[in-house]
Amino acid sequence: MTDNKDIKIAVKNISVFYSGKKALNKISMNIERNKITSLIGPSGCGKSTFLRCLNRMNDTIEGCKVTGAILIDGTNIYDSVLDVVSLRARIGMVFQKPNPFPKSIYDNVAYGPKIHGLAGDKKKLDEIVESSLDRAGLLEEIKDRLDQSGTSLSGGQQQRLCIARAIAVDPEIILMDEPCSALDPIATARIEELMDSLKDKYTIVIVTHNMQQAARVSQFTSFFHLGDLVEYGKTEKIFTKPDNEKTQGYITGRFG
Repeated sequence: MTDNKDIKIAVKNISVFYSGKKALNKISMNIERNKITSLIGPSGCGKSTFLRCLNRMNDTIEGCKVTGAILIDGTNIYDSVLDVVSLRARIGMVFQKPNPFPKSIYDNVAYGPKIHGLAGDKKKLDEIVESSLDRAGLLEEIKDRLDQSGTSLSGGQQQRLCIARAIAVDPEIILMDEPCSALDPIATARIEELMDSLKDKYTIVIVTHNMQQAARVSQFTSFFHLGDLVEYGKTEKIFTKPDNEKTQGYITGRFG
């Protein structure tokens, strides 16, 4: 059994309903800190819905109801007194399609620290921007172009800019919803290397359709099907000796 101090996120009986229709059915799992956890499964199985539970993004969807509890370091993020804005500062999110703001590269990264009051002066802000771009593996490529628009970068660079923007507010957790699906293999490899280096500091949860990617980057994998969590465990075991026939069927391509 995992030692409690290794658990960053404890998910307890999370169900999600969209206008009364159940999308997730009593999901329970423990997500370890400083590890990468992949969510895999066929389209429409609830992976992205589950990911959005972890930073309460489902709150923004009309007719969406979430039951159950999610504890981050022991605190239930669905507690009514919890400040959702500060929660989302602790949890960075990177989407499927790179979505830089229509601002300069510098301002893309500086935006979060400014809003959350993390930089007392310009010098501190410069340091945050530089270190975030560096951690995202982008600084060397664009250090002479910080005043250019973020949208002028290539797709892979834009996605790394979005990762830099996510880590600029010094989150504890990074959620990634198919971060490589719009990228070519070379850009994908860069993002995968980046994820591996970031897990030293952050707990990462990634939705991916690419099972080879899940096998390459994650230490833990969860298999979702029709709103249920079918199986969850160490990635190597899920891919080589899954306990459930459905998992075996999906991984070998017999269904999904």
